[in-house]
Amino acid sequence: MTSTGFFLSQQQQQQQQQQRQKTPYYLQNDNDNSTPVIISTSRRMLLDMIQEHHSSFVMEYRDRPNTLIRTLVGLHELGANDEQLAQVYKQLYPELMPLKRNYIVINQNNWQEYLGYSGYYGDYLAFFDNQLEQLGMDQLLERYFYLSPLQYSLGSQLQPLVHLAFGIEQHLPLVVTQGLAYLASTFLDASELCEESLTSEEQQGQQPNVTSAATNDELLFDLVGADQRFGGKIDGRNTFHSSIKVLLKSKGDLLKTYMAVWHKNTPQQQQQSLVDQLVVMATRLITYSNHINQGQIELDWFLGGGQLLSSALAIQTLIKHCPSNPSVVSSLVNLQFLATLCTYIVQGRPSRAHYEITPPSSPQRLDWADCVSTIVQSGDQKAILTMHSLKRASECIDDNDLYINTANFLATFVQDGIWIKGGIGWW
Repeated sequence: MTSTGFFLSQQQQQQQQQQRQKTPYYLQNDNDNSTPVIISTSRRMLLDMIQEHHSSFVMEYRDRPNTLIRTLVGLHELGANDEQLAQVYKQLYPELMPLKRNYIVINQNNWQEYLGYSGYYGDYLAFFDNQLEQLGMDQLLERYFYLSPLQYSLGSQLQPLVHLAFGIEQHLPLVVTQGLAYLASTFLDASELCEESLTSEEQQGQQPNVTSAATNDELLFDLVGADQRFGGKIDGRNTFHSSIKVLLKSKGDLLKTYMAVWHKNTPQQQQQSLVDQLVVMATRLITYSNHINQGQIELDWFLGGGQLLSSALAIQTLIKHCPSNPSVVSSLVNLQFLATLCTYIVQGRPSRAHYEITPPSSPQRLDWADCVSTIVQSGDQKAILTMHSLKRASECIDDNDLYINTANFLATFVQDGIWIKGGIGWW
């Protein structure tokens, strides 16, 4: 394990704290000429770790994103102690894949020519680091995300957007450049599906027989779930990302039809309302995408693993920081629904599982603190990130029963449940 400030002994931390009291650590805000702000010891530890890992590891390898920094921050915010932080660090660090560069020249003129080549992550990272120095974080985001093809990328289940939004929320410029390089190297163009491109005549000719009253759940589970045109397992090169790529290529017209149906069912709604609906939908999928096998909960890795919930929350952050451009906001919302739709199809279009919710009056029902404690103690990285997202969602959307019920389900799952990566709908 490399040395990091998170996991020093108490004596070492005290020694370093005494030293830092003599030499305060300052953080200058991006594009800000104000007086530098003294930052906390934990913030310094985070910055040190990001700097140490920045050019050392890739962001994803075969469906396993590098979530080390996000997981540790999530644990810290959930109240984990130093021992629990160290346990998760020891678990995740060996899984990180070393970064290798191809040393191609990526510049402002040719940067779009290499989009989608996973082996060029390191080269894109060097490019965006350079652009960060020249432009600052706000202009970097505007030029290379909000006004670029990257805003339409469906690659790696939107986890690059999650990493990007995390960097924005925490004001971590190096994490922002990681997110942009992650987006560029996993780029999967979904612009035709995210733009409202169908005319009313095309919609009338292609839409399944649905009414405008259909809910998101009915659209997904009743219509898409029953549509035999999506039949047959979609395999790429044995990764989720490649399967999504095959789906977009082979079923693009059909996906466009269902995007049109979704637009018909959500006429004239405020974008924030649509995002809230997608947050709720992603939360429900966590309990919907399980089944019980000999008393053991089996949960879908991609539908129930919290990725869609974290991406829906990331879309909220990206919209909040978006320059005044309604078309960008609309495309981001569409991208989240498309990611939900495609994930559901690739994972086998499972029927809704009915998990028996523990009644509020039951002594077996856990409160938030107990749910958090159970999941933090489990050390399950996916459950930890999902729990962190559930807490965030519960604070911004008024449906507390949904989130505490889901947290109880997750607390039960981590005791002896298992993740199913191949698609719960194919089992």
